[in-house]
Amino acid sequence: MNQAEKHREYLKKVVSNDTFEHQQHAAQRAFSHFQNGSRAVVITAEMQSGKSGIALALAALQRLSLSDTDICERSKLKDTLYLVTMADLSLQEQAKQDLAKCNNVVVSNFTNMSFALSSNFKAQPPKLIIIDECHYGAGSEAVRYAKVFEYLEKENTNCKVAFISATPFSALYSAGADSILRHDFKTSLVFHKTSDEYLGIREMHRNNQIVKLTEEQRNFCDDSLLRKRFIRQFKEHPSSGWSLIRVPSSQANLAKNILLENGIAEEQIMVIGQKLVGVEEGDLASIDDFKREYEAAAMFDDKVIAITVAGFRAGINFGQEMKSTLINTWDSTIANIAAIVQANIGRACGYHCNTQAKHYTNLDAIKAYSDLLNHLELNSDKSDFEGLHAVFEDICAKYDVRGFDRGISIAPQVEYTASRKKDDSKTYLTGGYIAVPGKLRAPTFDYSLYTKNQELLEAINLIRAELLKDDGPLRKQGRALKGEHQNWIKAQWVNGVTYDDYTPSCAKSRALEFTTLLDQGEPVEFNKIVNPGGGESTEDKRVMASIFSVFNLSRQTDAFKRSMDEDDLAEIASLLNVENDDTIILLYIRGEYSKELTSEKQNNTGKVTSTRIRTDSVF
Repeated sequence: MNQAEKHREYLKKVVSNDTFEHQQHAAQRAFSHFQNGSRAVVITAEMQSGKSGIALALAALQRLSLSDTDICERSKLKDTLYLVTMADLSLQEQAKQDLAKCNNVVVSNFTNMSFALSSNFKAQPPKLIIIDECHYGAGSEAVRYAKVFEYLEKENTNCKVAFISATPFSALYSAGADSILRHDFKTSLVFHKTSDEYLGIREMHRNNQIVKLTEEQRNFCDDSLLRKRFIRQFKEHPSSGWSLIRVPSSQANLAKNILLENGIAEEQIMVIGQKLVGVEEGDLASIDDFKREYEAAAMFDDKVIAITVAGFRAGINFGQEMKSTLINTWDSTIANIAAIVQANIGRACGYHCNTQAKHYTNLDAIKAYSDLLNHLELNSDKSDFEGLHAVFEDICAKYDVRGFDRGISIAPQVEYTASRKKDDSKTYLTGGYIAVPGKLRAPTFDYSLYTKNQELLEAINLIRAELLKDDGPLRKQGRALKGEHQNWIKAQWVNGVTYDDYTPSCAKSRALEFTTLLDQGEPVEFNKIVNPGGGESTEDKRVMASIFSVFNLSRQTDAFKRSMDEDDLAEIASLLNVENDDTIILLYIRGEYSKELTSEKQNNTGKVTSTRIRTDSVF
């Protein structure tokens, strides 16, 4: 056997041993689109149906497509970049393990994409980029896809891109230039058809495993007959098993107390999360802690129940055994379809035979998603995006539910405004951050207790002045720092809508993502934190501030919650380790200029892009 055959045999063995036939088939269909001229392929794979296996097979196909000469050249080994959309380092580690046998893959995330390219692809640029959970990377203000598309269009014009998600539709229909369909990539669509052993949302619906929760019933902390039924099912379950409850972050402790009051022992209850309001640090558990507790309980034929919160890590796989012994789940969230199907019920999907577990959730959202899956399955590979667009709108109207991804709305093709975006290639790192209470009730306050940096102190005073003007503080919408002497600050006025919509792009998630990375000593681009809009550039900003306040009011008069409440402020205060107040100001300061990162973007300096955006975008 010659060297080229040896490499090919190894890859074929990896695919054969580590993936299933249905995953291989989806990867082959996607790769055939690349070979037929598509630069982008969107792969829709249901929850827990094996997206990592598809990615592994795709990476193997990429390497197998090399010539005999190239496949034997070590400098050309690294040719595929796998990007985790979320900044969760544990998800990145999980992906590294899943893809370890394909040595041509480099695993990174959006935050460190530039570093991954410069450090791992010195001999050659990647030939394929795979983006996991791609629904998290879209939105008119998201810089994530903009950076990827900029790289694909300007720096690596031969690279292909595969987007994988159970709900990838915002990647298709997000506003502006971040949409795949706004680029000449000849985008194709592949629906991953699972094997007959797969138990998904449609199968659960047919098995009557879904219990409808109306909007008035969804809050687990409100007394109801359905809540009594849920608790009774757990207590009367005849053998070992477990249950899963998902509540807003501020209600985790209350939910635990309700379970205790209903006769469930404290040792049976675990709260999964970090820095939750009202929950002592020692009472919090990780997912791995819960799995170990479940295994211990099973030894004694006992049951356990997990309380998770809206920030519960997406993508977690509990494994076949735990899915087989699941008793029931309850989802208190009232967000969009993607947030619901990717949460509790999505974690319960997979290749197992548990047709007895009951899932208390938004049935209309489940029906809408099932209708969409049926359409995709019947029309897979047609890539009729205009027709798909119409189907989305019809389904949302039929079930009166919010969009499939992060509350996304699909703009009519004729509605757009032109946005002239300044060049933002000049790149800076973040120098650090501080969080301070607003102290708006005090006439004056000495913020030098928190920092001696004069720019940060001046920024705090300008923000306070805006909140206190007109005999404030008053609840107000549309706040802004106006005037040339204030334009060096980028201010985000966080309200009830933008604080937490259960996605990584909301203000809470971004704050937690960036502060965690900075606390860990990771380099963070200040450009990503500033996320400049039209007519702005990071070079003009020296401070970025997120102002969490009960006095910030959303313009959306029909929003579920227009302003933050006391629980929200208590939560963000706990997350940022700052004194609780009705206003909390998180400030990042610009750090060193990065010559390396700037040089990567320099070819785009001075270019102007025209972007289609919705003027009423939630983002």
